[in-house]
Amino acid sequence: MTRFLDRYDERELLGLFEEVGVAETLRGRGFGDFEVAIAEAGLALPHVRYYATKDGRRHCLLDSCVRRIAVDAERLPDSNIALDRPLDLLLVHWVREEDPTRAFSVSRPPLPLQEHPGLGILRRAFRIAVQMARDLGSDGVVNRAKFFHDALLFERSRLFLFLDGAEQGRFEALRRDLASLSLRDATLAIAGSCVRDESGDVIHWDPGYLVFPLSERLTAHFHSAGYAAAVAKGQRGAHFRVDLEALGQVCAQLGPSRPASAQ
Repeated sequence: MTRFLDRYDERELLGLFEEVGVAETLRGRGFGDFEVAIAEAGLALPHVRYYATKDGRRHCLLDSCVRRIAVDAERLPDSNIALDRPLDLLLVHWVREEDPTRAFSVSRPPLPLQEHPGLGILRRAFRIAVQMARDLGSDGVVNRAKFFHDALLFERSRLFLFLDGAEQGRFEALRRDLASLSLRDATLAIAGSCVRDESGDVIHWDPGYLVFPLSERLTAHFHSAGYAAAVAKGQRGAHFRVDLEALGQVCAQLGPSRPASAQ
């Protein structure tokens, strides 16, 4: 029998989706006959896929890839804590949740890589990752956000912070300076090389780990004076500007939606 993370079989995973309320939410939207499959064939890492039926058709509603990683103490340069062993973290390497029965609208165009609108169940599904991390005795749950909007959604929850304090500070400055743009346009601005830093250089999205801490020692890192000082310094020293003309060209290539601040 295949076990995800060498612990959970498909029946146990299906039970976790029930426990956190994902199935209940989706039943209210007309889905039923839920199933979890652990997919390995042809994949570098196992995927957990969540299926359901609506109006007689079968759909994959969530696809995720999660693995355990170890992070050395040297990755915590601004911390005041000493680690006697590497951090044991559960990395959410990939996750996609979508509703194939719905279409995008002019007012809600797709974000990069979106094929269908979201289901709005990511927060509930995240509780499964947290439960897994606790079961495994991990120090926390981490993610490397593929796009700016992914990082912003994680950070807005106030559950995730960048492991590196200086990076957290620069991210907060980026969020501040792009606040006039919609979520989609801010992401497109960065992905389309339309954002420059205080030196005039184009910024490229290459984020470190966003972390939801569980253990006392990892929580202590984020509460340390060294981390707070690094965040403040990173935020004060970073300034960004958007080339709205270039962003308009990027958006024009993708559809009719234009950056709000350029209209």
